[in-house]
Amino acid sequence: MKAVLIATIGTRDLMFQISSGTWYNIGDDRMQNADILGEQAEVISDQGLHNISFRDLTKYLLDKITIYQERIKPVIIGKLLSEKATDIERIYLIATDQKLEVREREKDTLYAAELIKAWIVNQFNHISVEIISLGQDGTNPSNFEQMFYWWRRTWREKITIKADQPIWLCLKGGVGQASEASRISGLSLYGDRIQFFEFKQNTQANQAGIPSDYSGPFLGNNYLWDRTQQQALKLLARYDYAEVYDLLLPYFQQSSSSFGAVPNLLKAGILWNQRQFGKFLSLARSSMTIPTIHEKFWIAYEQAYLGVVRLQQQNTTEAMLHSHRAIEGVLYLWANQSFPNDLIEEPNQYPLIKDSILQKYPTLSTHFNQSQKQISEISLYGRILRDLVAAAIPATINSNDFYAFWHPAREMRNNLSHRLEGLSERELFTAWGKDVTNSEQWQTRILNCLNLVTGQSFRTLAQASIFNKLHDQVLQATRFHSNNLMQ
Repeated sequence: MKAVLIATIGTRDLMFQISSGTWYNIGDDRMQNADILGEQAEVISDQGLHNISFRDLTKYLLDKITIYQERIKPVIIGKLLSEKATDIERIYLIATDQKLEVREREKDTLYAAELIKAWIVNQFNHISVEIISLGQDGTNPSNFEQMFYWWRRTWREKITIKADQPIWLCLKGGVGQASEASRISGLSLYGDRIQFFEFKQNTQANQAGIPSDYSGPFLGNNYLWDRTQQQALKLLARYDYAEVYDLLLPYFQQSSSSFGAVPNLLKAGILWNQRQFGKFLSLARSSMTIPTIHEKFWIAYEQAYLGVVRLQQQNTTEAMLHSHRAIEGVLYLWANQSFPNDLIEEPNQYPLIKDSILQKYPTLSTHFNQSQKQISEISLYGRILRDLVAAAIPATINSNDFYAFWHPAREMRNNLSHRLEGLSERELFTAWGKDVTNSEQWQTRILNCLNLVTGQSFRTLAQASIFNKLHDQVLQATRFHSNNLMQ
């Protein structure tokens, strides 16, 4: 769909070719030095005029448009229009036309807009052009608050935009307050549908009759990057990777190279939150340096750290379930790795342990005697799992950490699985022992259990977690990313 282009017209939007063949800016009233006239003065002198305001000069040229049609060009948006005309359906030119008593009236751009309109119509007859004047109702273009409300009304009442139609804004002309009000009010109404163009003056090229260079279109929200960045950081503080990805997706689509590995790291974070740890690891490896890990046991540490994150999100029930599952899960990984010939994996069920395990640990024989009948295999959970761990890892017998896991924590986990209510943070800590009163002690208890089984020596769960390293990298990239897309 073709775009609607809205351009604010300022005093320096037009150039005129004087008799010598040089093009000068009609509104540039700066004097070069005592001996050289300013560009506007060159135009006035060429026409044999004296002491004429910008408004009156542009009115004079408009009245002689049939004579000067080929000697007038838009200096700012001219190149953009020439190269993008086929992509434009309609143009709105915003120009000032203030009351007689207003001092700044002499620099009104109404007639400059009329000259630009005449040029557009002459060059591109398929484009509809409309001028929207500003100031006759007393609105002050230099007053941001007044301009903001003026733009809100103008967007709704005077600018026609079809559903899903691209909106291009060219805000180089006019005073800064009017342009900023246009930008903010437009973004609040249309969001990412608005795109912007930037322009760079080239005096030498302009005087040769070549309009200014432009860049864009740029995503409208680039102008709101500071606010977007703060929103992203707040979401990251909550580990809401899905929302961060959605928030930043328009920026990734426009300039993915500007953000480096951040898009893939966010996708990896989404997978981690979903407990798809294998896919998480694969994607993370493609986007960051991963330390050497014991992949089987690493998942248990990652599961435990997920519990830490859930606690930070104040989701105590999930924190309890994940923390307990981390230790229970690592025990099954350990058993499978330690006794591959004695275990039978059952899909979606507890594994079966065979009586061949008695050759290693005969003290487990009582578990295979049921109703005075010797059985050859039983489900590995509960007491048999506890006794197997105690037999194979004697250090767990006198471990306060494992005692808490087998007793109060396991009971709380079972209760949560069969009731609708949640639990408080205090109840979470107490479930892991009366001596646990804060998050640090809770994490240490879980970590000690994991280290005892895996033989690792991690000092914290954060140290063991790859996601924690990824999160730090995403935070740093987001915190220090500057919005250079507009440059």
